[in-house]
Parts: sequence; C-alpha cells; structure tokens
Amino acid sequence: MKVIITGSSRGIGLALSRIALDQGHELLAVARPSGLTPELSALKEASQGRCRLAEADLRQPGAAGALSEAIGDWTAVDLLVNCAGILLEGATREDFTESFLVNAIAPFELTQAVLPKLKHSSNPRVVHLTSRMGSIADNSSGGHYAYRASKAALNMINRSLALDHPWLTSVVVHPGWVRTRMGGGNAPVEPADSAAGIWRLALALASGHSGRFFDYQGNELPW
Repeated sequence: MKVIITGSSRGIGLALSRIALDQGHELLAVARPSGLTPELSALKEASQGRCRLAEADLRQPGAAGALSEAIGDWTAVDLLVNCAGILLEGATREDFTESFLVNAIAPFELTQAVLPKLKHSSNPRVVHLTSRMGSIADNSSGGHYAYRASKAALNMINRSLALDHPWLTSVVVHPGWVRTRMGGGNAPVEPADSAAGIWRLALALASGHSGRFFDYQGNELPW
C-alpha cells in the first residue's frame, strides 16, 4: 500500500509510521517544519527508500499544496491517516482558531488534496483521529471548549465526506487516552498499543463502515 500519515514525528503518528514500514508499505510521513525527530529520521534511514518526508505546518494554507507536491509521482494513495492534532486548554478566540485550523480544517483540506490519488486505489480509506471529547452524547464533564468543538467539527466533516464520496471509506477514530505529550504521563494507553489498534481497524475497514465513529479497539461510539 501507499500510505500517508500526518503527525509522524512522535506519539501515535510515529508508532503508526513504524507499523506501516515494518509491514513493507510505502509511506509519506508528514511532520511540521523543523519538527523532524531522531526517531522519524531513523525510520526513514532504515526504510530502504520506502519512506519519504513532507514538511507542512497544518496551520498554514500551503499545507495541502505541500502534500500534493510530495505525492506527485504516486499513481494512487491507499490510506490517509490524519493523525496530527493539538489540545489547547484555553477558550480564547486564538485557542478556538488554532484548534479548528489543526484539528478540523487541515484534515479536510489534506483529504481534499489527496482525493484524486485515493480515487485510483482499489480500496481507498481515510482515518481521521478524533476524540471521545468530540462526542456530544458522551460529554458529561464540560470544559475543553475549543478542543471539544474542533473534534466535533471533524466528526461532522467526516460524515459529509462519506456521503459526498460513496466510493471512499472515511471514518473517525478515538485513539484512547494515550501516554503522549498531549495525553500526559498518567494516560493508561501506550502509543504502540493505540497505533496497533488503529492500524487493525484501518485494514479491516469496508464501505459499510464509512462515516462512522469508532475507538481504537473497534467499538462504535455515540455522536
């Protein structure tokens, strides 16, 4: 397969990138400019040419163009994983703007940019990493206004993508509370375990799953 994973420099994105390469797939790893980590560099060096890197700041309008340029010679893309995201604790206008840019608008723009390549795949799939905190039905604690709203927006974007492109299987996935820079040291799920579950789900996706909301263990979640 030809796979694109955003947020590949660390955490879940790095773990997913490692799985993709370990299984022999070709990977475009997307990371922020100057965000290339030693771990991702080592993956690229060991990939025997199967890993290429694209630098893109998802807050900037040029991110989708950078992605399109990086995959210009690929005939098709089989799997896009929109993994990059941010969690801002505040509720200022700036917090909302940045949260929506990274967590909702960028995944939509990147997916739009890759659609022509996805359409040439025999089994095109898109996985957007969302959060249970974007579930309106599951919100029993309040707070986290910018983060919750941006993930709820991503969930709605995914639903529309699934309806507008019936040939594409597009889902949103809650990765669990993961022990990353975002999740913190008290989180119970290791990045490798979350990534393994997300990868299994991605490979098992069929058209009937499109537009739906799952967790990394494959359970369907309420909107």
